[in-house]
Amino acid sequence: MHAIRSIVDDAANQLLIELPPELRHRRLEVIVLPLDDQGPTADAQLRPRYQTLRVAERVIVGRDELHER
Repeated sequence: MHAIRSIVDDAANQLLIELPPELRHRRLEVIVLPLDDQGPTADAQLRPRYQTLRVAERVIVGRDELHER
């Protein structure tokens, strides 16, 4: 697999990508990522991703009881 990576300091309205001959006339994926994004804030990283609940007791039900109707 060939990867072409180029960092543009001041992007214009359009970008021109020169492809090597082995990549021409093939199906390609082009991804444009801004490098100046700060990403998630510190508060978002500290908060748990899932809500955690506490319960008084756990009950493990047997297979037969689980599928009873």
